[in-house]
Amino acid sequence: MTIHLPESLESSILEAVHSGKFASLDDAMTTAARLLLEKLQQGQAEAKEPAVSEEAAASAPKPIWEVAAEIRRSVPKEEWAKVPPDGAAQHRPLPFNGSTGG
Repeated sequence: MTIHLPESLESSILEAVHSGKFASLDDAMTTAARLLLEKLQQGQAEAKEPAVSEEAAASAPKPIWEVAAEIRRSVPKEEWAKVPPDGAAQHRPLPFNGSTGG
């Protein structure tokens, strides 16, 4: 296999080989390829299972029924007792003027 690298990258790899960090150019390229494959595998695993921090989960929007339940629990029982038992039937109806608009 023939690999063409940018000159600056090639010189850095050759320098690492000449300094003794790798036994040969093949050894350096094998290590580089192995690291690349590990990084690609980690990226695929992260894409499949996104990590959700507790802070992000806490700041996620709540479903509307949970919001309504929290509001309902915050209203004192005395106030709920004032609500008409038949809903809006005891409220004065709005006058109808025959228009179809709002």
